[in-house]
Amino acid sequence: MAPPMILDPLFNDGLTFVYLVFALSGFILGWVAQRGNYCFVNAMTSIFTTKTYDRFGGLMLLFGLSALVPGLLVAFGMVPAVDQYYFNYFGGWYIVVGAFIFGFGAAIAGGCNLSMLYRAASGYVQNWLELAGMMVGTYFFATLVWPVQLSTMQVGLLSTKAGGYVEYLPYDLFHTVSAASVGATALILGVPFIIFGIYLQRRTYAKFKVMKSTDPVPAAGAGGIVVNRGHQSSKPRSLSVRAWRMLTLKEPLGTNLATVVLFLDLLLVFVMGAGYTFNYLVITSSDGGRFLEYILMPFGVNLALNTPWYNSSLPIVDTSVLMVIMLIVGAFSASYLSGDFKVRIPRDRRRLGIGFGGGILVGLGVRIALGCNVGLMWTNFAQLGYDGLLFLASMLAGVALAVKVQERLL
Repeated sequence: MAPPMILDPLFNDGLTFVYLVFALSGFILGWVAQRGNYCFVNAMTSIFTTKTYDRFGGLMLLFGLSALVPGLLVAFGMVPAVDQYYFNYFGGWYIVVGAFIFGFGAAIAGGCNLSMLYRAASGYVQNWLELAGMMVGTYFFATLVWPVQLSTMQVGLLSTKAGGYVEYLPYDLFHTVSAASVGATALILGVPFIIFGIYLQRRTYAKFKVMKSTDPVPAAGAGGIVVNRGHQSSKPRSLSVRAWRMLTLKEPLGTNLATVVLFLDLLLVFVMGAGYTFNYLVITSSDGGRFLEYILMPFGVNLALNTPWYNSSLPIVDTSVLMVIMLIVGAFSASYLSGDFKVRIPRDRRRLGIGFGGGILVGLGVRIALGCNVGLMWTNFAQLGYDGLLFLASMLAGVALAVKVQERLL
């Protein structure tokens, strides 16, 4: 028998409080991602370009912690299980295809959904054009792809039709959502990712220790953007000095510190938003596709009236939109206060067109997959689903292909 799908608020503070939590969470997400230069795509491209694994190891830690701790909170009855499985999306071919397109497009364009937004807020013109391309790609999806995709979902062609508990690993593995099954699944999914992340980082640090380097070399970011790994010197600074420099915005956040804070940010939304809404970090449904809808409204064009996907998408004012807006505010604030904000036009003007074209693929990919690297992949680990695993593998494949293409063409 399937578990009941009834959302019951964990706290009775009301929607106003929940909106404030999402606003704060979005601000933290933008601030920390900008200060830590946190990019899912860069973490993946570095595997194939500089052969370094510290940032990808950080991602593995992020996914592992996100699966383990929320799962244990549910297992111990602190958050109802329904808040993990209720909003689990349907699994199907579209996650594999969409994530591949997304990974390829994001690596070409110069940023995943998260880094696209905080870099755009930091003045990267290439990412402005990526965002514009994402709007166009979302429109192409809404008019050309969605009607066909929806028909396959409705009949269950290479996909499930129910979502929710059907995509919930505790139910899939143990046919129950008891505390024991949820706790066991959290351990099975979370612990290996944490161990793998630590292994990858130790491997990278050991490699550069042999080379007598105090820090991994600067890595070429997605789309040719060079990632500043912060101040490097021959004499390591004390922990207190580094902490003070980070607090005063004179030094970027380390990978693991940013990872922990981002995980705590997800945990904040998961707990405080329980029973009210989709209580995870979400930046997909609002940035690309919805912003085009808002931009056209003053000109008398309402996509919701004549385009089925826009008509069925989220309301104009919701927690997702608020989170994206506050993410941009947080990223801009961090960039401006640290002196990092600057309008940056790439020397190679071809990158502007590549950013726009890659953005179109990003828009197509995230909508086909029904989510992005944050709103689906990372989130789904915290939901104890399997869609995040599918997304991760397919996105990696797309990024790997993009690296090969760039090596040949650029």
